[in-house]
Amino acid sequence: MTGPEITRLLTLGRCAQLSSAFSAQGVEIHSFDDVPSLLSQSRELRARACIICPDKVKAAAEALDFIRDLRAEVPFLDVVLWAPDASPGDVREALLHGVRDVVLDAEPDALAERILDIIETQQYLPRLLEHDTDYETRWEFEGMLSRSERMRELFDVCVRTAATDATVLILGETGTGKELMARAFHRRSERPGRMVSINCSAVPENLIDSELFGHVRGAFTGAQQDKEGLFRYADRGTLFLDEVGSIPLQAQYRLLRALQEGRIRPVGSDREIEVDVRVIAATSVLLDQAVEQGTFRRDLLYRLDVIRVVLPALRQRPEDILFLFGHFARRLSDHHGVPRPEIDDSFLDAFVAFEWPGNVRQLENLTERLLLTHHHAEALDAGDFERLVAPPHREIEEPDRQAEATPDLEQSLPEAVAAATERIERAYLQAALERTSGRVGKTAELAGISRRTLLRKLKRLDIDRRGFRIGTAGDPRV
Repeated sequence: MTGPEITRLLTLGRCAQLSSAFSAQGVEIHSFDDVPSLLSQSRELRARACIICPDKVKAAAEALDFIRDLRAEVPFLDVVLWAPDASPGDVREALLHGVRDVVLDAEPDALAERILDIIETQQYLPRLLEHDTDYETRWEFEGMLSRSERMRELFDVCVRTAATDATVLILGETGTGKELMARAFHRRSERPGRMVSINCSAVPENLIDSELFGHVRGAFTGAQQDKEGLFRYADRGTLFLDEVGSIPLQAQYRLLRALQEGRIRPVGSDREIEVDVRVIAATSVLLDQAVEQGTFRRDLLYRLDVIRVVLPALRQRPEDILFLFGHFARRLSDHHGVPRPEIDDSFLDAFVAFEWPGNVRQLENLTERLLLTHHHAEALDAGDFERLVAPPHREIEEPDRQAEATPDLEQSLPEAVAAATERIERAYLQAALERTSGRVGKTAELAGISRRTLLRKLKRLDIDRRGFRIGTAGDPRV
C-alpha cells in the first residue's frame, strides 16, 4: 500500500493569494489568525506542513517562538517560513530552530512548488502520524537530513566551532557521512581557500609524504618536476584527511610538526614553507586501540582530537530510516525518470528492523537499486526487501576433501604447511569479510591483526574486499 496523501496545510495569517496556487493540486488550506488557535487544532487536523506567512509574523524572534511551540505540539509537522524580506541571519536562525525551508521568492507559485515537493518527500512515511510523539523534529543542515536529536547536537557543534581554526576529528562507521560533515565545517568556516580531500588508506606508504607536503624535482626516482602537495594546495582552506589512521608512522611525525608549527618541508627540499590550513581528520577505526598497538602516535591523536564529532550509525537513529528512504526515493526517481513503487507495511517493518551495516550510503544505493529493478505492479513486501539486501551470489568452489586428507608428497613439509596455511587464511578472511560487509577496520579487529597487515594479506591472496560490500560500491559521496 502507499502512504496516505497529505492534503491539508496550515497557514498562520490569511494568505488569500495561496488559494489559486494550490487550487489545482487538491490541497486543503486551513488558515489561522493567531497562534493559539492554530496550536489548538494542529494535531486534530493531522496536517504535516505549516506555512508561516509574512503578513502575520514579521519579527524573527516571534517566528522562532511560534516554531518552538508548534514543534512541542506536533513534532512531525514540517514548517516553511515564507519571508521574502528575511535577512541571511534570520534564515540561518530559522533553519537551526527546525524550519524545513525558508522561501524568499515573493511569488505564491514558487511557495506552492516547494510545499508540493515536501508533500512528495513524505510519501513513504505512512505511519508517522500514528507515532509522532516518539520522534524529534526534522533537520536539514548543509546537505545532511535527519530527524534525530543526536544529529541536531552535532549540527550545533559545527555551527559553534566551524569558524575557529581548531582541528576536527570525525569518528564513525563507513557510510555515516564523515565527508559531508567535513564539508559542512568547511562551508561554515568562511575560510577563503578550497577544501581538499585525500583518502589516506588509498595512498602507498612511500608516496604519502609527497602527496601531503609536495616534493622538489629530483627528490626521488621519477620526480621529474616540483609538486605542490595538498597542504599548499589547501592553503587558507581546509584539508580533509579521511582514514587518517592509515598514515605510516614517519609521515605521522611530519604531519604533527605541520599542525604544530604551520610549516611544511617538501620532500627533498632544505627550506620550510608556511601554510595556513585547517585540518579535519576522519576515521572508522579505533585510534585509541591503534595507539596501544603502536601504529598511531599518541601526541598526534591529542593534536587532532580538539573538536570531536562522533557520527551515529543509522541503526542508532532509527527515526531517520524511513525519512531518508522517502527523500532518496523521490530524488532518485526524478533523476532516473522512473515511478516509485507501492509499499506494503511488511516491507517497511523489515526496512526499519534491518541493521544497515553500510549506513546512509547503503540505504541510498539500495533505494536506487529498488527503483531501477522493481517493475511489477504488486506492492513490495518483506520478501522483496530480503531479496534486495541479499549479498551478491558468489560461487565458491567446494574443497576437494579427499585431496585435503591425502598430503602431496611431491611437496616438502614446509611447502605443504604453507599451502595449507594459505587455504585457511583465505577461507577465514572471506568469512570475516562476509560478516563485516567488507569493512576493513571491523575485519581486522575480528581477525586480531592490524589494518595494515590485513590489507597486505588481502593483496597477497588476491581478495577484493569491495565484492563483500552491500550496495556501497562506487559511491564516494557519503
